[in-house]
Amino acid sequence: FLLGQPHSLFFCVVWKMPKTHVFSVEYAKSSMATCRVCMAKIVKDSLRVGHCQEIGENDLTLKENDMDTRSMIVAGAVRWHHFECFPRMKGAKWMTANLPESPAQLEGFKDLKKGDQKKMLDLWKALKGVGSASDKKRKAEDSKGQAKKAKASAKLSKLSAVQGVLTAAQFKKVSDFERSLSSQSSCSSLLAELKKNDQPRTGKKEELVSRVAEGRVLGALPSCPKCQNGQIHWSRLGGWFSCPGYFDKEMRTQKRCSFRSKEIKRKAWKK
Repeated sequence: FLLGQPHSLFFCVVWKMPKTHVFSVEYAKSSMATCRVCMAKIVKDSLRVGHCQEIGENDLTLKENDMDTRSMIVAGAVRWHHFECFPRMKGAKWMTANLPESPAQLEGFKDLKKGDQKKMLDLWKALKGVGSASDKKRKAEDSKGQAKKAKASAKLSKLSAVQGVLTAAQFKKVSDFERSLSSQSSCSSLLAELKKNDQPRTGKKEELVSRVAEGRVLGALPSCPKCQNGQIHWSRLGGWFSCPGYFDKEMRTQKRCSFRSKEIKRKAWKK
């Protein structure tokens, strides 16, 4: 700019691009895909639920109803989840806001067996029940609303309960701990117990509960024996231990790790 002249102002306007969440359901075609919640492989022929996000082109003249047919582009590949893990993909409010009204609207639903269609209908009903109850901003819920939410939560827990590689006795102990921790423990107390055992402390309360319950029954997961820095993940469904890598603070970059095994020595759990 010229001396004595007012500064020139430049504005950069970024329009928010519309997003649409697309869901699908099918039987796994192979055992290659990884569940985006538990990070374990999804076994071939098992029921899986997919999610992808489509983004519309930056055209302000388009109407909302025209998005799907005229201007949606796929933002990324479908992210698959075990049927049992899908409820933990996002929180209840997000599910309520983005799930279709019925799973019958999902691509692949009509190709499912009748029994699995019913499982999907029950899952949707439970997800919608928990989400709608938590979405209403009221100073105090009436007893009917609380009972409805509790019933939906119980149904959701039953549908997403996974015994996997656990023995019947282990599964019962873990389930008992999960019920008691969910109702009697705060997030701060769960985080403190996880910190004491050097376990991951990220995620929603139900994830913290599951981590503590499994730890009390099975023991604490050690650091990755391969990279020495990553935190081991374990899945009940396949029994696999894996390491996703870690963030290198000195290099300021994410380091990947390929460790994967069904055998690892756990440490004693500290309460």
